[in-house]
Amino acid sequence: MTKSASEALTLSVIIPTFHRPDGALAAVRSVLVQTHAPSLEIILVDNDANQSCKPIADQLALEAGQTPFTYAVEPAAGVANARNKAVGLARGTFVVFLDDDEVAKPDWLANLIRAQQETGADVVFGPIEARLPAEHNVPHTYFQNFFSRRLDGPTRLIETPYGCGNSLLKRETVLTKAEPFNPAANETGGEDDILWREVVASGGTFGWAQDAWVYEDVPPSRATWAYLTKRAFAFGHNTTGQWYNRADRDYVRMVISMFKGVAQALALAPLVALLWIARHDRLAWAYDKMWRGLGKVFWFGPFRVGLYGAAAQKKQLAAQKA
Repeated sequence: MTKSASEALTLSVIIPTFHRPDGALAAVRSVLVQTHAPSLEIILVDNDANQSCKPIADQLALEAGQTPFTYAVEPAAGVANARNKAVGLARGTFVVFLDDDEVAKPDWLANLIRAQQETGADVVFGPIEARLPAEHNVPHTYFQNFFSRRLDGPTRLIETPYGCGNSLLKRETVLTKAEPFNPAANETGGEDDILWREVVASGGTFGWAQDAWVYEDVPPSRATWAYLTKRAFAFGHNTTGQWYNRADRDYVRMVISMFKGVAQALALAPLVALLWIARHDRLAWAYDKMWRGLGKVFWFGPFRVGLYGAAAQKKQLAAQKA
C-alpha cells in the first residue's frame, strides 16, 4: 500500500519490524506527529513472511493521511535483509532509521536534518533515552545506560559512530550499493558497523544531533543478566567478524581483534569475580566487557550467537508452540 507524494521527498523514514506490531504502531505514530519536519515518507518493513504487522499497517495507512506511507514485507529473516528492502524502496535524499522499539519526540526529524545541515556529515546520530519496565530488579543504573545513547556537548562532527537506530544517512554518499547492509550480519547484528567502516574508508564523516531525541522501550526479557550475557557476546562477534565479513577482508585486523579479546577476557575475569563477591555497582559493567572480550575470540561457527534473523524467528516459533 503506497501513497504517492507530489513533491520531492527530503526524508525517507524507515522502520523495520519483527513481531512487534504494538511497537511499530507507536513508532510510526510518533513520526506522523513530527513538527517542522521537511517533506517525508514512511516505510514500514515487516520482516515476517506471515505478515504479522499487516493489520497494524492497514490502520496506519488510514492514519497517515497525506503523508506517503508504504508497508512492505521482507520474508527472508534478518536485520540486514529488512534494512536493504526498505532502502530499495526509499526515495528521499536522506534515509532515517527508527527502530520498532523506539518512539521519537515531536521535534526529532527537524533536529536531525538541522544537525546534518550544520555539520555536513554523511551520517548523523541522535541520543536515545531508555525506558525500563517498572518490575526491573537488576542493576537499574547500568541497564539504563546500556540501552541509552548519550554524548555530552553540542551538535558537531564526531569520530565514533553508533548503532543504526535513530540515525540519518545521506543517500548519495552512504547508500550507493544495491545491498548497503551486509547480509552476513543478519543474525548477529553489526550490519551497521560494517557499513560505517565503509563510510570511513571512503572519507565520509559522522555527526551528532544533540536535540534529536527518541525513547527506547526495553521489554522485561531484555533487562536481564541472561540477555546481557548473550548480547555482550554477540557484540564481541561483530568487533572481530566485521573484518572478515567486509568485501575486502582484513585477516590481520581480524587476528589482532581476537588477541585483544583474549587479553580483555583474562584481565576482567578476576575483577568480575571480586565485584560479584562484593556485590559492587560496577559488576555489570565489568561482566559486560568480559563477555565482549570472549565474543571477539569465539566469533565463528558454532559459537556465533543469533539475536536476529533465522535465530530470532526460530525462538519466536518455539514461544508460540509453548
